[in-house]
Amino acid sequence: MFSFIKNYKYKRLNHELTVSTVKIAFWYVIGNFFAKGVTVLSAPIFTRILSKSEFGEFSNFTSWEGILIVLVTLDLGSSIARAKYDYNSRINEYLSSILIFSNIVTISIYICIEINQRYFMELFSIEIEYIRILFLYLLFLPAFSFLQIKHRIYRKYKFFVFFSVSSAIIRTTLSIVFVLHMENKILGRICGHLIPVTILHFILWIVVLADGKRLSWNCVRYGCKISIPLMPHALAGIILGNSDRIMITHYCGSEVTALYSLAYTVSTMTALLWTSMNQAWTPWLYDHMDSKDKKTIRKNSKIYISVFMGLLAGVYLIAPELIWILGGEQYYEAKYVMPPVILACSFQFIYGMYVNIEIFAKQTFTISFGTLGAAMLNLYLNQWLIPRYGYIAAAYTTTVGYFVLLLFHYGIVRVFIKENADLYDKKFIVIVILLMVMLSCVSLVLYKYDFFRYLLLFAYIVAVVVVISRHQDQIRYWIGF
Repeated sequence: MFSFIKNYKYKRLNHELTVSTVKIAFWYVIGNFFAKGVTVLSAPIFTRILSKSEFGEFSNFTSWEGILIVLVTLDLGSSIARAKYDYNSRINEYLSSILIFSNIVTISIYICIEINQRYFMELFSIEIEYIRILFLYLLFLPAFSFLQIKHRIYRKYKFFVFFSVSSAIIRTTLSIVFVLHMENKILGRICGHLIPVTILHFILWIVVLADGKRLSWNCVRYGCKISIPLMPHALAGIILGNSDRIMITHYCGSEVTALYSLAYTVSTMTALLWTSMNQAWTPWLYDHMDSKDKKTIRKNSKIYISVFMGLLAGVYLIAPELIWILGGEQYYEAKYVMPPVILACSFQFIYGMYVNIEIFAKQTFTISFGTLGAAMLNLYLNQWLIPRYGYIAAAYTTTVGYFVLLLFHYGIVRVFIKENADLYDKKFIVIVILLMVMLSCVSLVLYKYDFFRYLLLFAYIVAVVVVISRHQDQIRYWIGF
């Protein structure tokens, strides 16, 4: 009898966790897409109120922003999800410790830049006053990032959604106002982009320090052990995601780069979908890995993969329309970039599932080797293929890079984390990969015959409507409506 009650309680708890995860994933997708949507929809405004040089200067600024966020924070936020299981009762102390340490690193790097202003201004191609504003932002940003991750792993999604949406609206609105009313438009763009959210981050910085109250060097050592080996992974990921456009510009010119960039912008929406779902999936996965519930993980991972790949199938079918809406007729040929790039996103999704296992097992040192190797392979293939086959070759080199990463991370789990090598159904994953490769090949043909593509799109929409209608009560319950 006791065993029955215990089993019933466990199943009920597992069901509640699954429902919570679906609900969180739904709201993460909504929050991320709204925030990204504000940025995408505002782009035509800034291209008209900024000169090309100003627009390019700000793009360079945001590129360095992404790189420096990793360097000056030591990517310590990546350790928080794992720290939940070793510092659960002291999580606030853990956050304050890694926040203080990241601030020490940030200030130290800033002092080096102030001492060698001329060198770093030439390196970054950014004026020193803009660098100072950037480092003020970088000083308080970790407080927001760390709290965001904390609320995510404890399934408090409202904080994430509220700040993602509000930050996007505030940044965009004030940036437009500052650019229109300031004589130095690039300064106005940077101030609108950074200053308002820096004020919000400063308030959260006080909250994190007030809750944690101290600096524990044990927490710092723990965080550095997990996070520092991931830094090359994060930086190589930036190279893997951006080297294509740099090399296309070098070999084919900026106008051709515009075609690839627009297609890549569309593909980032699918990457954003993966990120949103992964933010909800990872805490659920870690909870069940901690309780060694492989059966539930194996079962739900199939559903997780199927939902994402099903959504990608829809993106394949409407990719030409997305290109036309964003760029018009002059960009329409970029539709042929979409199939390999979407396929790359499917590889990224699956290898990310194995990366989650590596992080939980604290095998972060090996992760960077794979990403660095894929980035170097991508650079080599771009250098070899773009001059011969044009800008579309870059999409295929990116796909190859992510497929290599998938094989690498599967191998790491298989060899070094044997106890979790059977966490996912390998045969199911292989079948899914083959189906996505076939769909990518078929899409290249379908883009030439819109009639047949629209027939398939109609069938796809009908299938989605049928599934939703049959499970509408369950879906409403899961997502909180």
